[in-house]
Amino acid sequence: MIDELCIIGHPSRLGGADTELDHQIYCWQAMGIEVHICPTGSLDDNLKAMEMGKRGCVYHQANDWPSLDGMHCISFCNGQFLKHVELIKRYALTTTFVNCMSWNFDKEVEAQSKGLIDFHLYQTQHSFEKVSPKLKSLGTYRPLYFVPYFHAEDFPYIDNRLQDKFRFGRISRDDGDKFNSRQLWIYESMTAPVAKEGLILGWGPKVEKKFGRCPESYINTLPPGSISQRAFYAQCEAIIMSTDTFENLPRVGFEAMASGSILIVDNRGGWKLEVEDGVTGWLCKDEREFVYKASRCAFENEERSRMRFAALKKIQNAWGLQPAMDSWAQVFAQWESVDS
Repeated sequence: MIDELCIIGHPSRLGGADTELDHQIYCWQAMGIEVHICPTGSLDDNLKAMEMGKRGCVYHQANDWPSLDGMHCISFCNGQFLKHVELIKRYALTTTFVNCMSWNFDKEVEAQSKGLIDFHLYQTQHSFEKVSPKLKSLGTYRPLYFVPYFHAEDFPYIDNRLQDKFRFGRISRDDGDKFNSRQLWIYESMTAPVAKEGLILGWGPKVEKKFGRCPESYINTLPPGSISQRAFYAQCEAIIMSTDTFENLPRVGFEAMASGSILIVDNRGGWKLEVEDGVTGWLCKDEREFVYKASRCAFENEERSRMRFAALKKIQNAWGLQPAMDSWAQVFAQWESVDS
């Protein structure tokens, strides 16, 4: 197995791909791999706060492509990697791109056509099916799958929650497409045996422009990143969110399951892999089903308790350290086969 690799980009706690990268580093280091980081820009306060050096990572200077000589290089949805991949390829032993979206980047397709990307990594079959058609006829296309590791220690499980109100929320970046146009209607229409109290983390000008109004007074709105994800889930009995996007394998789902927040989400995409309807959360096909299942969640305390515990066990079994290490070992074996 390989003994080192280099990330092109930088992990963070903001954004799905960067957060996912952060968790994979725990997995790689548990496998005995030395992790190098070659940033693609200056480090802001958020990135510095990650303190990756203290976690044992080896830093390279930003965009120092010659320093990658003889190394396996990987990038999680980093646009600068795609922009500079021709230079990176001159030095890297192999190049790997992880597309966490359900659509292609133009430069991803261009790089594949020039033979600059050795491997493409996917977490899910549905993501592969959406992005592979534009790539598979362009030179040597090597798609690989991996089981992502979720570092649940960052999200402590909370079982006994206050019952004086039904507290719910949703979390995303300030992006109108991340909000279904009927999201506020769902919150207004659902019922509860006690007062409702909502929290939207990720409300900003783009979202407000889509709705043209602020939510009801019982729903608090906060800009993205204004409180930690950990603090957000601690306040939310349920995560009720419908989007206009097709989600690959939402990190929000992992975070909620680990934290003991019940998921009430769209019956499509990666949510269907995370949520077993009626067992580890609720899947909804339309806004009326959202209203029914959110209301049921509010009324049925014992059912909520069973669901949150079942969700915790699922994330431990499906996305824990051992299944992730096993899948990454197979990926690394493929990297070495190209090297040999």
